[in-house]
Amino acid sequence: MFTPGLVSISFRKYTPEQIIEQAKAAGLCSIEWGSDVHVPPDNPARAKEIMQRTTDAGLSTAAYGSYYRLGQGADFEPYVETAAILQAPYIRVWAGTNKSWQYRPEERAALVEESRKIGDMAKQAGITVTFEYHSDTLTDDYHSALDLMAQINHPHVRMYWQPSQFHTFSYNLDGAKAMAPYTKNIHVFHWDAFGRYPLEQGRSVWLDYLSVFRSFNQNYGALLEFMHDDRLESLIPTAKVLRELIDETESAH
Repeated sequence: MFTPGLVSISFRKYTPEQIIEQAKAAGLCSIEWGSDVHVPPDNPARAKEIMQRTTDAGLSTAAYGSYYRLGQGADFEPYVETAAILQAPYIRVWAGTNKSWQYRPEERAALVEESRKIGDMAKQAGITVTFEYHSDTLTDDYHSALDLMAQINHPHVRMYWQPSQFHTFSYNLDGAKAMAPYTKNIHVFHWDAFGRYPLEQGRSVWLDYLSVFRSFNQNYGALLEFMHDDRLESLIPTAKVLRELIDETESAH
């Protein structure tokens, strides 16, 4: 039910080739390729090359991690085209640029309409738009994210999920339960408001998070995002913890 993978922006200073090699060595299955450094939306030749290297390594593309933001008037088509080259099932986008409570109803309605539009564009390529679950966007709170999903009401617009380092474990667990039906990929890390820590130290909370998602009997990508020390060498031991968490969650069900 969980496919272990990596978010490429975890290692912006490394090349896609280095990331592919280490992801394979770590026993991961997929990579979310970021649009800002590794696979820009204006270089189809490079996207084709990276896709071939990914496939040759026995890996798949978990998603195209774009930095397209609602409300900025950007052209979404290049992201769809690049995602299609990468054979990405999802394009990660950002639900605006402000805190959810700062949007007036008419502003929110405009972003909902834009979401439907890009959802239609993605659908034509067999791809689904997925919103980053993140602060300073319409999905910075799970109540707002739920409302957004209901307002958009589009089969090709869905969500990511990740715990917030600025909220309690209880809040994050409630958020996971609320967002699980809409979630396609989960960003996995162990942080709090004061710093980043090895995933090993977050075993208990992540077993609880993954158990929530497992209970919905859907398929999710479980994608490592940012090592605690930003070192590529830390991917292998961190991926080992992730695979163990997945195995333990699956065996409990």
